[in-house]
Amino acid sequence: MIRPVAFASLFVVIVAAGGPARAGAQELEHSALIPADPEVVTGTLENGLAYYIHENDEPENRTELRLVVNAGSILEDDDQLGLAHFVEHMAFNGTENFEKQALIDYLEGIGMRFGPHINAYTSFDETVYMLRVPMDDPEILSTAMQILVDWAGGVLFDPEEVDKERGVVVEEWRGRRGGMARIQDQQMPVIFYGSHYADRLPIGDPEILQSAPPEVLRRFYDDWYRPDLMAIVAVGDFDAAEMEAMIRDRFSVLGGPAEPRARGEFEVPVDHEPKVSIATDPEMPISQVSVLYKQERAPRSTVGDFRRARVRELYASMLNGRLDELAVQADPPFLQARVGGGGFVRGVDVSQFTAIVGEDGIMRGLDVLLTEAERVARHGFTESELEREKAALQRRYESRLAEAENRVSARLASRYVDVFLEGSPYPSVETEVELLGAVLPGITLDDTNAFAKEWLREQGRVVTVAGPEREGVGVPGDDAVTETFAEVAAREVDPYEAEEVADALLAELPGGGAVVSEEMLDEIGVTIWELDNGVRVVLKPTDFRDDEILFSATSPGGTSLAADEVLGHARLASELVSQGGVGDFDQIALDRQLADKRVSVFPSIGGLTEGIRGSASPQDLETALQLVYLRFVAPRKDETVFMAFLAQADMLANIGAQPQVAMQDTMAVVMGQGHPRAGQTFADQLADMRNADLDAAVEFYQDRFADASDFTFYFVGTFDVEEMRPMVETYLGGLPGDGREEMWVDHGVDPPSGVTEKVVRKGLEPQSQTSIVFAGDAEYTREGESAIRAMASILQIRLRELLREDLGGTYGVGVSGSLSYRPDEEYRVSIRFGSDPARVDELSAVAFEEIERLREHGPDEETVAKVRETQRRTKETDLQQNSYWLRQLSSRDERGLDLSEIPSYEAIDGWTAEQVQEAAAMYLRTDQYVKVVLLPEEGAEEGKEDAVDEDGASP
Repeated sequence: MIRPVAFASLFVVIVAAGGPARAGAQELEHSALIPADPEVVTGTLENGLAYYIHENDEPENRTELRLVVNAGSILEDDDQLGLAHFVEHMAFNGTENFEKQALIDYLEGIGMRFGPHINAYTSFDETVYMLRVPMDDPEILSTAMQILVDWAGGVLFDPEEVDKERGVVVEEWRGRRGGMARIQDQQMPVIFYGSHYADRLPIGDPEILQSAPPEVLRRFYDDWYRPDLMAIVAVGDFDAAEMEAMIRDRFSVLGGPAEPRARGEFEVPVDHEPKVSIATDPEMPISQVSVLYKQERAPRSTVGDFRRARVRELYASMLNGRLDELAVQADPPFLQARVGGGGFVRGVDVSQFTAIVGEDGIMRGLDVLLTEAERVARHGFTESELEREKAALQRRYESRLAEAENRVSARLASRYVDVFLEGSPYPSVETEVELLGAVLPGITLDDTNAFAKEWLREQGRVVTVAGPEREGVGVPGDDAVTETFAEVAAREVDPYEAEEVADALLAELPGGGAVVSEEMLDEIGVTIWELDNGVRVVLKPTDFRDDEILFSATSPGGTSLAADEVLGHARLASELVSQGGVGDFDQIALDRQLADKRVSVFPSIGGLTEGIRGSASPQDLETALQLVYLRFVAPRKDETVFMAFLAQADMLANIGAQPQVAMQDTMAVVMGQGHPRAGQTFADQLADMRNADLDAAVEFYQDRFADASDFTFYFVGTFDVEEMRPMVETYLGGLPGDGREEMWVDHGVDPPSGVTEKVVRKGLEPQSQTSIVFAGDAEYTREGESAIRAMASILQIRLRELLREDLGGTYGVGVSGSLSYRPDEEYRVSIRFGSDPARVDELSAVAFEEIERLREHGPDEETVAKVRETQRRTKETDLQQNSYWLRQLSSRDERGLDLSEIPSYEAIDGWTAEQVQEAAAMYLRTDQYVKVVLLPEEGAEEGKEDAVDEDGASP
């Protein structure tokens, strides 16, 4: 896997992190070093290998292991472009103790799955291998450690395996090609001006990938996979002393070359003259302008460094708030704009403004971005802005402190990877809280305003413009872009005018209601209430997280109850109403009101249901319930925001130029047989946006939420049931409930009968996608649902082994299976893979051969056992997640299934080869499927733009 690099034609958004300020805290000495977390055990072996060990039981009975190699594509020789990544692939294809596919077979056999449990990535400067290991058997941990040892020093590079994997790596390269990749090809040399990085993208050169002999891969491995460039990270449910002893015992045997090559650092110039890169492409989905400022990596080791990072964070969040306001004007300058920053490549940080704009709005978008930055540089922020963002930052740290005992091991492991590679500090959460408490009260407008003046400069500046290449769509020249900076700098800019924030969401509390019935499901700790207005409430208190409550609500109906003439407006109703705010608060005012709270509440209207979803900190639950109440009784119609919404359609229009969209559209039309209520094409969605009627949308929304008597609410998280009662009775009990009885309507949207095959020709790259969907009528049963999912998992393993591992024909295969019970009982199994267009028929034939074999003979017991164990392991961790319980409670309750069976493993343990074969025979009918193949355009080199299916019609 290639780790994406943040660069200027991608959207870079700052992710805030922080901790609470304490009243009366004293400013610390800015030169003081930030202390390391004392719970982290660190050390270095005599051979130079470092290790980081941290006991952590979230999730329970799991350990995250990382092998970190301080070597990536930047170290490749000229004949090795892409081979750092190729070496990473070969680590899974034969080592001294695990020949060929034995390593994958073992890991899958103990319930580990590619992606969440087994993974790796290669970047410019590092390669990282990742395992999530079950801890209920000491032998598993021992074997996992042996795998890491083998990756560190025992990869074989068997010529036969290299040639098989060669196709996989080339297919990964192929799958990444497209409009954005071609834009990147043009802009990376400018972004990395004067640097070796521009010539060392991790994905590499396909010609070298196709021809490099095993000894050239071996040379990279021998040069750079050595203990003095490695670290082991272990975070999980174990004894730290025992883990340290195991690491010392296992990894001390590793040696390195007698004359090691120097691991140099590669400079990215940050003081060059301003640069501009303008690039277009027919498949570029959006127009975007970015202003990127490169600078040397800011130090992060002292209290002063921590303080400066918080000033930067506050600057970005305050300016982003202003940009959000501009995005909802009646004639917005951009769809979205952000200022952010952070690490770029080794030793280099970036600060960046980015805006997604209309096709002819590049210059206006750039002008507005620069004007807002200039406004802050000249006039600064307001006191209310700073206090609001400081309160929000403090609250984020309070939440982190509350969840200190529930930090997920995978996130901690990623942190220690960064510690090894970048020398980052790793204080405890408690220390971070102390640091923020010391520095936040002393941060003033003088600090943030001074930072704003530092931001705008010429040295190290790169402006990138990217957009569609289409007749009638113009792009500015380099000179016009450069002149905009001077024009804005010379212009008069007025100070920002801030609006006051109201005191409370609700002027007065609703009358409320009462719980009239109560049911206890003691075996799973669930309480069910019915209120006197008909609302049902299902409550599941947990101790998985200390600062999290998740909730949802659902009611039957959705857009299935919309008349044909208002269907398009109904589909947009929840989005348009959400953007308008609630009650007396527009969305901007609402965001300000909630800045220091951990709350989210969103309404939704789907095809068959309407509902609410949200989350809250326990201390903000009442605010969340107030928002729920307002979403029902006081939706807000905002004409200005609606005008901004209409403008979005033109900004998003070129999304339809992407080949994948053309393929998805064709599949949607075929599967729905052209029914107006089937899956929409992108053109349909765009037409709905352009023809939207705000009054009709709000009217439909109000009808769907006018009567709460058929709604069921589900709450999962940290709460006391009895403490919830008065809030539930007040806000949910206060919702209107007239006893309206209704149900969704089945409009007869069915998949086609027989076999349908389509070819879509769209795109300029030599790549294809194949999608096969088996669908039809089938009785819904819980056993059938379990069987079809097991069958899909088994088929995915087999197709991966055949199409990827044996034939080297694809980077990955996705298979999913489901049974639906509404509005009609149907099955659906979907298969998808990418490949060289020349191999589509070959790979499709192999896939159908395996399908037929599964139908006729069923799976082998070894594969069934793999899937059974994987599902068991997945469920073990799922049962420790609030989100899993919320999904299960709502989905099972809607279907009338026994909620007490949620923790049961009976369905998984009951899977047999016979059941899977029966499911394959029933659901993988080779006389009933739809197959859509995406191929490049005929004469793609001439730049043809129209997508056609095999009948010559646009999809």
